[in-house]
Amino acid sequence: MSDTDHLPRKVRRFEPYLNSDERKEIHGLLDFAGPTPPKFSENLRNLARNYIDDAEGTKLRAICLLFADLFDQGWQVSLKKGALLCEPPSIERDDEQTVEDVKLRIRKALQASRRRQLKEPSVSAFIQQMERRTLRPQGRSSVLDLIDNGNDLANELERIASLPEHQRDAALAAVVNPVVEICHAGAKCADTGLRLNDIWRYFRHTWAHEYRPIPGRQLLVLVRNAARPNRPVIGIAMLASPVMRLNARDTWIGWLRGAMEANLNSGIWDAPTLARTMTERLDASISDVRWDDLVTPEELENPVENTVLRLEQKASGAAYARELELRAHYEVSMEQDGQVRPMRGAVKANDPATDWRAASEDLLFVRKRAELLAQLLSAKQTFRAAELLAKPGEALSQLLEAKSGQRAIDIVLAEFRKAGLSSRVADVSICGAVAPYNELLGGKLVALLLASKEVRDHYAERYGDQVSVIASQMAGRAVSKPADLRVLTTTSLFGIGSSQYNRLVLRAADHAGLDHDLRWDSIGKSKTGGFGTLHLGADTAHALRQMAQSVHTSRRINNRFGEGTSPRLRQIREGLEALGVESDAILHHNTPRLFYACELGSGSRGSLMGMDGEEFNAASASDIAAAWRRRWLAGRARRPETLAALRSLGPATVQRSLRTPDDELLKELTD
Repeated sequence: MSDTDHLPRKVRRFEPYLNSDERKEIHGLLDFAGPTPPKFSENLRNLARNYIDDAEGTKLRAICLLFADLFDQGWQVSLKKGALLCEPPSIERDDEQTVEDVKLRIRKALQASRRRQLKEPSVSAFIQQMERRTLRPQGRSSVLDLIDNGNDLANELERIASLPEHQRDAALAAVVNPVVEICHAGAKCADTGLRLNDIWRYFRHTWAHEYRPIPGRQLLVLVRNAARPNRPVIGIAMLASPVMRLNARDTWIGWLRGAMEANLNSGIWDAPTLARTMTERLDASISDVRWDDLVTPEELENPVENTVLRLEQKASGAAYARELELRAHYEVSMEQDGQVRPMRGAVKANDPATDWRAASEDLLFVRKRAELLAQLLSAKQTFRAAELLAKPGEALSQLLEAKSGQRAIDIVLAEFRKAGLSSRVADVSICGAVAPYNELLGGKLVALLLASKEVRDHYAERYGDQVSVIASQMAGRAVSKPADLRVLTTTSLFGIGSSQYNRLVLRAADHAGLDHDLRWDSIGKSKTGGFGTLHLGADTAHALRQMAQSVHTSRRINNRFGEGTSPRLRQIREGLEALGVESDAILHHNTPRLFYACELGSGSRGSLMGMDGEEFNAASASDIAAAWRRRWLAGRARRPETLAALRSLGPATVQRSLRTPDDELLKELTD
C-alpha cells in the first residue's frame, strides 16, 4: 500500500522535479503545522518574483505561482513526508450550508485572481480613465453616466404599481425599454462619446472572475435602457466560438454515437433520413479537402485499404518533417537573440493576395489533410460495403455492432460537429445584468435577447462573409461559411443551479410576436467535476509555458490556427507535465458545471445533423423585451424587498465593487 492510499480520494499528491536547494526553499514555506500561515500565497508569489529574470529558477517560479493560485482558489496545501499534498474545494455542502453559501465560497475563490488583476497598473488606469468626467462632443461625461440610479428607478416602479392594472404594461415600457447594441470596433456611444468596446470592458471587470480575452469569434453585446436618460446599461453579453468537444452539448444534439443510436431507436430520427444525411456529410467533407497531391480521382471515388494506409504514412512523414522544421527554427532563434519568434507561413483570412493552394502545402496542413482524408475515405469504404443508402435500417444496425462500423460513424459524427461549430453554434461566455438591473432579473432578459433577430443578424453580418483560415488551408482555396446561428450554449459558474437560466422560457402561446417557444434548457452536468484553467492566473500560465519551452528542443504549441483547440490549455498541460506534476490532477478543478442550451428555432438540433430544420423567424428584441416585462418585471417591480434593494444601488455600488469588494458585492451579476 502506498503512502497516499489512506488519503481522501480528492487529495492529490505531487512530487515535482526539484533539486535539493529548490526543495529546501519550497518546503520551507510549506512545512508548517496547524492553520495556514497569514499571507501564505503572498509569500509564495514574493519568492516567485525573485526568479523572474533567472532562467535557472524557472521551475521554482512556476511551482510557487501554481500553489499560490491553488491556495487562493480554496485548495488546501500541505507537506507530508516530502510530498506536496493538495485538496481541491468541493461544491458539496453540509446540513448547515445553503446553496448561496456554496456559491459565495466559489465567488470568493474567483475573486482572488480578479483582485490581482484590478491592481495591475494598466487595468487600474483604464478604470480611472473611464470614470473620469471628460469633455466630449456630447458634453462632460464618464462611464458612470451609464449606470442607472437605483433610487430613481425604484420611485418610477413604485409609481407604476399604484396605477390601474390595464395601464401598467404601457407605463413599464416607458420606464424599461431594452435595446440591443453591438460593440463594433471604433464605434462610440451616442450618449457619452465613449467607445463601446471600452464600455463593455469596464462592466466586464465587475464580474466575479478576472477578465481574459479569448481567441476566435467574439460578438460583444450591450443591452441598454432606451427609456432612461443616457440609455443606461442593463447588462452585457458575449457570443464566442464554442469549444470543440463538450459531452453534454454533443449528446443533446446527437453528435455522439450513443446519442445517435438512442435517437434512432426511439424514432426521433428515421433510418433513411439519417443514412442520407450521413452520406451527404461525408461527401461534403471529402470535397472540402484538397486531395490532388495525395490521391488519384479513382482512389477518391473508390477507396481501398491501401489508399488509406498510404495517406496515413504521408501524414506521419509530414508530422516528422514539421518537428524537424520547428526544432531548427527554435535553435536558430535561440542562437540569435534568445527569443522564440513566430515561424513564417501565417496567413491572413481576408487578404485577397493569399495563395491558399500554397498555404495548403505547409507541412502542418499536409499532415492534417492526409490524416483527415484517410479517415473520410475509410468511412466511405465502410459505408459502401454496408450498402448504407440501399438498406439504411439494416446497414445502420450492422455498423453500430461492428468496430469498423462504429469508427466510421464516429468519423462522420465528428464532421457534423465540426460543420455545426464552425458556423451555426455559439457559446455564451459572458451574460448578465449590471446594477441596479440585476435586482430586476435583468440577467434573464439579456440571456433571452441573445436569441433575438437583431443579435442573429449582427452575427451573420460580422462573420457570414469571413474567409475561414483553417478550412481554406485544408481546401487549398478560399472558403467562407454562412454564419447561420441555430443554437446557443453556455455553462454556469456553479454546479448547483443557476437562477439566471432556471425555468427561463417564454411560450409563444402566451406572448404575441413569438413564433415559437423561446427557452433555455438544462442539458447536463460535468460528471468529472470539471476540467479547465479558470483557477490559474495569467502569471502562472506564462510561467508554465516557459517551463514547457525550457525542456523541449522546439516550441511545440505555437498559438497558430490549425494546430488544435485551446492553446492555453495545451500549453499549461505541457508545462505541468514538464514540472513532473500530473496535469489532470491540477486541471481537474472539482467544480462541476451545469450546461444550458437554447434552440433559436424549431428543428434547430436536427439541422445540425443535416436534417431539414424548419424555417423560422427570430423574434425581435422589442417583442422579447415586452414578453420579459410581462413574465418577470411586472411582478418583481411590485415587491417591497426588490424596491428596497434597488434604492441602495447605483454608480457608487459599481465603483466600490471595482476597488474594495466585500461579501455583499460578491454577488455575481451572471448568477
